[in-house]
Amino acid sequence: MTKYSDGTGRWHSETMERFATLDDDALIHILRDCNAAVHAMPDNPKCPQYLDEMLYCGMELKKRGYKYLITDKDTGTHYQ
Repeated sequence: MTKYSDGTGRWHSETMERFATLDDDALIHILRDCNAAVHAMPDNPKCPQYLDEMLYCGMELKKRGYKYLITDKDTGTHYQ
C-alpha cells in the first residue's frame, strides 16, 4: 500500500478500489469516524486524508443509491 503523501496519487485510487469492496455499514462507519476525528482535532496533519476518505465513502454510497444519510440518534437506524 502506498503512503498518503507519496506524491504519486496511488493512495487515492487504491482507497477508492478498497472502499468499493466494503459493505454500506463499514463505509458509514468510516465516514463518521473520519468526521469525528476532523472535528475533534482540526489541526491534525492527517485531516486532508480523513476528508478524502469521507469524500470517497460518500461517492461509493451515492453509487449504491444513497441520497443522503441521517441517523436516528435514539435507535441508530440509518435512513436514506
